[in-house]
Amino acid sequence: MRDYSELREIYRLTKIIRTPTYGIVSGYHTLPYICLGVGIESDHQTTEVRGTIHVSPRFIVKPAHYEPSYGDIFGEDNVDAALMGRVFGFMGFRNKPVECKSDEIEVRHVDSDLDRRLNEVLDERERREDITTGVIVTPDSRYYPISVERFISTILEDEFNV
Repeated sequence: MRDYSELREIYRLTKIIRTPTYGIVSGYHTLPYICLGVGIESDHQTTEVRGTIHVSPRFIVKPAHYEPSYGDIFGEDNVDAALMGRVFGFMGFRNKPVECKSDEIEVRHVDSDLDRRLNEVLDERERREDITTGVIVTPDSRYYPISVERFISTILEDEFNV
């Protein structure tokens, strides 16, 4: 595990290549993203993470008993007892009244180098006339959630003019 200053450096060095071209509206909003970084597996050059973030621009307070449990999210069948769990959370967005949830995460290990894969992803988005998917380049694929947090912060700063 890295220390806090190294994690801040990952946040700082994250490159937001493309953001959605529309604003966050009242109610829940979906922010799809593609996060690319140098491969974390030795036999692949690039790691690609695709996912969706659901953002609510309204301040929501929920009692703890309304939060989903591990079983609610992942089910109880075939759970390895040795597995303690994994948390994908965001550090928080000061002065921005939002709630964020991550969903639909897909991780791929790609044989092409990072620059080539980035160009392929951008070409794909353009061919599909996709104006909603963000594209992010992370300096460390193992800690891609930090780069996704930077993506969300960038959008929120634009929306809330902070």
